[in-house]
Amino acid sequence: MRKLASWLVVLLCVTAAPVQLMAQQGPGDAPLTPDQVMNDPDMPFLGAKNADVTIAEFMDYNCPYCRKSHPALKQLLATDRRVRVLYKEWPIFGPVSEYAAEQALASRWQGKYEVAHDALMTAPRRYTSTDEVRAALKAAGLDLVRLDADAAAHSVEIHRLLARNNQQAETIGLQGTPAWIVGPFLIPGGLDFAQLQEAVAEARRKDALK
Repeated sequence: MRKLASWLVVLLCVTAAPVQLMAQQGPGDAPLTPDQVMNDPDMPFLGAKNADVTIAEFMDYNCPYCRKSHPALKQLLATDRRVRVLYKEWPIFGPVSEYAAEQALASRWQGKYEVAHDALMTAPRRYTSTDEVRAALKAAGLDLVRLDADAAAHSVEIHRLLARNNQQAETIGLQGTPAWIVGPFLIPGGLDFAQLQEAVAEARRKDALK
């Protein structure tokens, strides 16, 4: 396990004072840097390209708390034009979750990641089969033939990205989904709109004090 970089602090509740969060360090391990987590060029994002606050959400399409927080995150993106959101696909609920994450990432090559992500996050119940995942994506208007072709053609890229997300989650010490990095703060658990707004405001206040 690599040492957790000093830039990351944990906020167990949004109004709490930040506390330094550390992880164990192995021989020869390098610290995890903000750029590795927040600026991965292969990581899908929504919102402002030149954002003053970046939010990374470690999420799983079969996580009920991720689904519950999804409308709040969409509302934040719609009302705060200075925020950027990275969706850190971290499928920890088994093979169907893994398949959903792979398909969502493959949808980027037909320019429909946001459509796929929204479809998979807003389905009425947990996915128990890959057929259910495919049905949700088809209903959202994705070309499944192209999706299969892109998933196969870009399999190495997709799995490397998922592996990086998993390594980062383990290095940070995440215990489950959702988990949020809002600027320099790590916040575990589901958040509503007001809590997301407060976390963003706190990140801006910390940045202003630099």
